[in-house]
Amino acid sequence: MLTGRDGLVAEARDALVRADGAVLVGPAGVGRTALARVTVADLPSRLFAEVWTTATEASREVPFGAWGHLLTGGHAALHPALVHSAVRAALADRCGPARTPVLVVDDAHLLDGPSAGVLLALVQSRVARVLVTVRAGRTAPDAVVALWKDAGLPRLVVPPLTANAVGTLAERRLAGPVSPSTAQVLWQWTGGLPQLAVALVDHGRHTGALVRDTGQWRWRTDPPVPAQVTDLLDRELDRVGRPGEDTLAALALGGPLPLAVVEAAASPDLVADLEHLGLVRSEDGDGQVLVRLRHPVLGAVVRRRMSPARRRRVATALLASMPRSGTRGPPAGAGALWAVHAGAPVGAPELLRSSAEWLYADPAAAERLARRARERDGGAPAAVALASALVEQGRTAEAYETLRAADRDAHAAGDPVARLTVGVALAGHRAWVRREPERAEEDLLGLGTRTDAAGQAEVGAVTALVRLFSGRAAQALDDTRRLLADAPPPAARLRATLVSVAALALTGRTGEAVRRGRQVVEAVEAADPPELPYARGMARAALAMAELWRQPTPTGPVTDPATGRWPLSPDPLLSGLSHTAWPVFDGYARRVAGDRAGAIARLRDAVAEQAGGEGLFRSEATAWLALTLAEDGRPDEAEEVLRNHPVDAIALVPGLDPWTRAAVAAAAGRRADAARLMDEALDVAHASGCWLVELGYLTYAAHLDPATGPARYADRIARAIGHVDAERLVTAGRAVLALAGRDPAVLLEHAHRLADMNLPDQALWVVDEAGRRGGTATARLAVDLRTRLRPGASGDPVEAAGLTTREAQVAGFAARGLSDRQIAEQLVLSVRTVQTHLGRAYRKLAVTSRHDLADALRRTA
Repeated sequence: MLTGRDGLVAEARDALVRADGAVLVGPAGVGRTALARVTVADLPSRLFAEVWTTATEASREVPFGAWGHLLTGGHAALHPALVHSAVRAALADRCGPARTPVLVVDDAHLLDGPSAGVLLALVQSRVARVLVTVRAGRTAPDAVVALWKDAGLPRLVVPPLTANAVGTLAERRLAGPVSPSTAQVLWQWTGGLPQLAVALVDHGRHTGALVRDTGQWRWRTDPPVPAQVTDLLDRELDRVGRPGEDTLAALALGGPLPLAVVEAAASPDLVADLEHLGLVRSEDGDGQVLVRLRHPVLGAVVRRRMSPARRRRVATALLASMPRSGTRGPPAGAGALWAVHAGAPVGAPELLRSSAEWLYADPAAAERLARRARERDGGAPAAVALASALVEQGRTAEAYETLRAADRDAHAAGDPVARLTVGVALAGHRAWVRREPERAEEDLLGLGTRTDAAGQAEVGAVTALVRLFSGRAAQALDDTRRLLADAPPPAARLRATLVSVAALALTGRTGEAVRRGRQVVEAVEAADPPELPYARGMARAALAMAELWRQPTPTGPVTDPATGRWPLSPDPLLSGLSHTAWPVFDGYARRVAGDRAGAIARLRDAVAEQAGGEGLFRSEATAWLALTLAEDGRPDEAEEVLRNHPVDAIALVPGLDPWTRAAVAAAAGRRADAARLMDEALDVAHASGCWLVELGYLTYAAHLDPATGPARYADRIARAIGHVDAERLVTAGRAVLALAGRDPAVLLEHAHRLADMNLPDQALWVVDEAGRRGGTATARLAVDLRTRLRPGASGDPVEAAGLTTREAQVAGFAARGLSDRQIAEQLVLSVRTVQTHLGRAYRKLAVTSRHDLADALRRTA
């Protein structure tokens, strides 16, 4: 079975059965031959007989070389006029009178002219059905082109696989789920070519570059290029000649480049020729045309073939062609690296800027640039840049020693600026790497007393950031107000503004957060020189967080799929890949929107990615994954996540750990523990002044205790709503207040509002209550709304079976072995009510026992 090719196989097979055949056209590695084999494999053997011939470079040198194996005594002795008749007779002899010959000609673009003429004649005389494969971008003989132009054979284009199809292909090869980020990287690295994808997956598993992590297969390192792929691409590169390979080398060194830069470093005609050959592609981006390699695997092979002399020559040409100002994207980040390759002089500031650009795309390159800056007397900033690159590579002890040595040097030299620079970096290392925010804050407060006003602003901004990520948003907001009132230097102002956006959102003032967030995004985008991609990405992430609870479908930040740890700017990536959604935000947004399966896959990515480097959002990724698993009825998996990746002291959301553990306890049937933990989470959120978080926890607590929760928390929810302007979350809170009432019509109205806000899980809960409390007319309306909502709540493992929320709860507890009485105690129901819900679940799932129930729930997941 071929992944993602069902439609093409059916179309080609239909052309063979009902007409004269078809021509399959596609690039190298797209699987034309495999598609042909699958197409003819299932033809009825009593009606059709297949005969294969493959054209090669060698057979092309000999007239009629492709037909030699069909001609008795060889073709050299035959007069050219007799070859067609001889091939026709050979086909009849091989297939017999009762079966129609199906002639498969693979790589027909390599046919010699006479062989191509015979093929065309066979089609025109209708002696055989033919299935022909042709490589796109290669010149084919006129007679082959005539197959679809004159003889009427359908020309079926075999496209690269989609990203989803590549992910499915990888999962079949690995016999297990593949992380969405890894599937994206595999798809982009290979350009969707299945031959390359299969080779990379097999080689990655063999070498250990592909590992099982957080329940999914994912790349541990950049995909290594196996020998068979290198050989395949080497043959293509051998045909382009030195000027063409120099052009490819420029793209391999610089990532996607503006067309003007590529044409200045190479001939415009060469760029057009390489695009025709399918080795490069162009695209519109930010008001300019960008040129990139067909896929990054090609770049890896080009770099491997590049001699030091060619590398220097190409880098020199790129430097000469690069615009001197106003450049964003790869040229801005790669310029210093090109200068290093070219042996050109480059100063420490340029090296450090380039190191920062490369930090999250290629930490090893960032390390090389930082070390070169240290050689150029880059001082304390070079040491800090080097430490950052080491942390991103997981070499945290070496990074710490680098900073300690720089700190000793700064004190020995009596340099207050250097002491401040390194001191702030050491405090950051303590906070983000060692996860000790209180100790980091102490260090920062000590630094602030030994520096000037500008230094105090920098220390103050970092202190506010540490407090924000310690769950103290209100305190961080007060810090930023004081800082911004004193007109701090640009770097401190940007950091303080970003902190204020996030803090405003957490404290419930999302409207102001969005206004300020949009202003800061506009400011960083317009900055000259441009702000670093990390700073611009964090600005977009802060804005997205503010918008999450204000609108049904918020737009999230993007990232590099090869790393995924940090939100980045939308500029072309230095890695040569295309952006994907940032897993931390995307996973949580999917959970809120009811897509639990999608949320779990993305949050597994986020947990693995945040486990390395500084991992600012490590706790959020872990907690949200465990939370979603618990909501999906998988408490054991949730507890395993928390054991392997515990929530620590660095957390943006206050009360994150007890909230998560409450959800796990509820899913495991420990109702008293869940209530106690939710109260703990609520106390933490209230003490921190985070009204938005408190309102979210209150609605969640009411959901965990549907019988008494709405009435119990109604007053606190009403008070919290008065402090929060996030329409989406306020809608959820008001729905809980309606649940505390008794009017089913009002409940249905709130359910519709929840649906409009893309909150299907909460809408389903309210719909169930409306149907239970109302009469026949209300029940019909509830069924209509439930039908509308069910696709949006597909993450619930029992939605496909049509179970209500209460039936799902009862069935889930029963599947885990709880007795009817234990379930009744957990849900505050009578035993008879539990038995009624369980009986309905049995009928809908077509089972008769608790043992069968567990299997049925897994099948519907």
